[in-house]
Amino acid sequence: MPVSLLCAFPSSRPWLPGSQAASEQNSKMNGHLSFEEGWKVLEQGILKCSKILECTSTRPTVNEYMNYYDCAYKMAVQKQHYCQEMYNGFRMTLAECVRTMVLPHLMHKQNDSFFRELVKMWSNYCIMIRCVTGFFSYLDRCYVEQYKLPSLSDTAATAFFRPVFSYFNDEARTALLTLIQRERDGSMMDSSLHDVMHGICCSEVKSIMQNAFLDETYGYYSMRSSEWIRHYSLPDYLAKVEESMETETKRLAYYLEISSGDSYPLCLQAVNAPLMETYVNYVTEKQISGQLMLETYKTVEEELLGRCSSLTLG
Repeated sequence: MPVSLLCAFPSSRPWLPGSQAASEQNSKMNGHLSFEEGWKVLEQGILKCSKILECTSTRPTVNEYMNYYDCAYKMAVQKQHYCQEMYNGFRMTLAECVRTMVLPHLMHKQNDSFFRELVKMWSNYCIMIRCVTGFFSYLDRCYVEQYKLPSLSDTAATAFFRPVFSYFNDEARTALLTLIQRERDGSMMDSSLHDVMHGICCSEVKSIMQNAFLDETYGYYSMRSSEWIRHYSLPDYLAKVEESMETETKRLAYYLEISSGDSYPLCLQAVNAPLMETYVNYVTEKQISGQLMLETYKTVEEELLGRCSSLTLG
């Protein structure tokens, strides 16, 4: 399940059945609350939730949850607030949790085993984040929006995937791109792959994955072009170019969450370029009539442009 901020509270503290009186007593804070004092409470809450990563803890109780929320709310609205400090602390604490509790599980794993472990840890992390972002919902709704900062859910995604790609860049890219290539070759789509890719797209490592995706796509169609040019007639080959462009435009939009308008130019470079380079080299080598080549290309090109102009995500 992708990271998302599911807890939306009013500007004052949230109300949960049966918890209000106990919360009033446990989290009442008079006077100024220092950052050190308040962050000690919030860090305790984050670390408690982090045990979800290893399935060794339940979620905070109602009273604990209310106490964490009250603490973050007071630190955000008091005269000397600590919004920036909390935002930075949230990011750094999550990154440390990932380094100490997620990365060890990915050690010495590759391909399918790496992917399965990544999916499991990401799924647990999403559960953890839905709890933790609730503590800071006032900060997310007011301070983050006011200063146009990445949302807490996006910040949490970066805190997860940046260490993963820093320590396991090759393993992560290979595992994800291998599944995408299998899908190209006819295997069933793996829904958990989309969940992980959605998290990557919410994080600051999206550009890394996008570049790897396009490089792998170029290599894939360079290899396929050599096979197709030998097995298909020229009109059928150009029809394969058309089909590949349409399919990859949708795939790029689906996995990297890019609009079809933006993904099409990328596919021209990653799909159309290697396929058409092989086509031109072939007709040149075989000394095929320029007029015949032009007529063949023009017929298919007109159909290709007609279809691509109306591409939708469906």
